[in-house]
Amino acid sequence: MKHEIKNRFTGEVLFTCEVPDGIESGMIARHAVEEAISSNADLSNADLRNADLSGANLRNADLSNADLGGADLRNANLRGADLSCAD
Repeated sequence: MKHEIKNRFTGEVLFTCEVPDGIESGMIARHAVEEAISSNADLSNADLRNADLSGANLRNADLSNADLGGADLRNANLRGADLSCAD
């Protein structure tokens, strides 16, 4: 199965990744975001509403202008992440 991270304003696909079989449905967004970050994808303007990113490694991620409304960021590594103008 594939998961897409889209631009919150335009709906344009910012990143697509394959989701491994057996991954819990609540962890799909976390997996996709971590894959995007490890691939140096630009996630500025990303729609990450209600994503479970607890414990995710978001170090140095560009999440500027991202919609993180309702996202679970508990214990996430945000060191060096750009969260400017993020919701």
